[in-house]
Amino acid sequence: MSKKRYATLCLAVIGMAPLTMGTTVAADNVRSAKSVIKIRPAIIADATEHAPLLVASSKPLHVAQASSASVSEQAAGDEADDSDLFGTRGGYFHPYVTFGVDYTDNLFNVAEDTQSSWIGRVAPGIWFSMPRSRTVPIRITPHNTAPGGLQQQVQDVRGTERYQAYALGGLNARAYSEDSDLNSTDARLEGLFRYNFRGGLSLQALDAYSYDQDQFGIDSATQENLRRYQSNIFLATADWDMTEKLRAKVDYSNFILDYDDEENAFLDRTDNVADIYGYYKYSPKTAFFLQYRYVDVGYDTDELRDNTQNYGYAGIEWDTTDKLALAFKAGYQQREYEDNEVAEGSDYDGFTFDLNSLYRFTEKTQLTLKAYSRSEESDSAEAADKLVLGIFAGYQQRFSEKWSGVVDLFYENSDYDQIVDIDRDDDRIYIKPALRYEFREWFMTELAYSFDKRDSTDDIFDYDSNTVILNLNFAM
Repeated sequence: MSKKRYATLCLAVIGMAPLTMGTTVAADNVRSAKSVIKIRPAIIADATEHAPLLVASSKPLHVAQASSASVSEQAAGDEADDSDLFGTRGGYFHPYVTFGVDYTDNLFNVAEDTQSSWIGRVAPGIWFSMPRSRTVPIRITPHNTAPGGLQQQVQDVRGTERYQAYALGGLNARAYSEDSDLNSTDARLEGLFRYNFRGGLSLQALDAYSYDQDQFGIDSATQENLRRYQSNIFLATADWDMTEKLRAKVDYSNFILDYDDEENAFLDRTDNVADIYGYYKYSPKTAFFLQYRYVDVGYDTDELRDNTQNYGYAGIEWDTTDKLALAFKAGYQQREYEDNEVAEGSDYDGFTFDLNSLYRFTEKTQLTLKAYSRSEESDSAEAADKLVLGIFAGYQQRFSEKWSGVVDLFYENSDYDQIVDIDRDDDRIYIKPALRYEFREWFMTELAYSFDKRDSTDDIFDYDSNTVILNLNFAM
């Protein structure tokens, strides 16, 4: 593998670790069979816990469903001897470790009495793939407020291989200069198995477990209450190419969220989700689809929040050229609370949409755009739910074989449906430029800066923070 090629890979994996933020993208359904990114494990750990995963996701892949050639194309040129288990030519096992240090001027994301801190990070891990591959076949991260635990659907991993197996285990340890009681270690375990039968039928099962904490904030994790939690997502999929033009897919998923401390038990819940898709392949580059989703949300202690949700979508996946790819779906969301007292004024009926797009200006320059709108579960004890609108733009530029840069911009509006008669509407802006340098194939560094600001109609929730991030990334 050339150094130039590997530097591109390093950019692709930024943002894969679970983050301590409520606004995360669980799985990026953007990928390409034409311009496949061979992922090295050097930067699986994210640059900073302060960034939403949506912002951190700079993986330059496209939006179309995986073609039948995608997995084999990903493996092309990555042949390895059977003995090459850990080698640089695409072995089965991929160890990695990231060392990082952050400096923030507002550790707890509060409006007053701000506190600065240095944060040291160590994130080791290893991932496994069979058949051998440099490509991580799945990206799935819990999103605690999204119904079902995911903010976006999981990307398809189809391909011509008979089966695909994948597993990852990793840790992310943080140490704080100002208060050792804040020190923590996050854990991540995930796995995937997919089998492609003759006749166009594919079955897939995946599971993702994480032990993490919420982002610091006046209504979230604090110095006295870290809001640590365990979450687990299980997803089973049946996917059938009925004809050259028609395709059907059925998903079942289960999401469990369990906080450590009793005072956060009002957030504990179990979601069960069923999805049905119907696809029509209009052309080799264009597919239309219909989707129906049913969600059952059951809270462990706060049963007044129990609700059911129905979604109906129509969408398009459009791979126009080597430069442009787009996936868009829009439809209707209905939420009904089981308790009549909560339901009065809190049931929701409205428009919902998801947009993912990628434009490659040149081989060295690309722009990613994402947008979404939906009703989500609340992360606040004072609100039943919240209506969320989010927009993300990511610009990537390669300057040379060793130097590259990224600028991420993120905006999200959250309109809380308050249980008490106090309106709350939050606007959040996040900006993160980053500069990356590749010393060797196995060693890359990143220097980044982030600005994070929330402006709320309730001033107590306002904050702004500035963070400087340095990462050193090693991969075998």
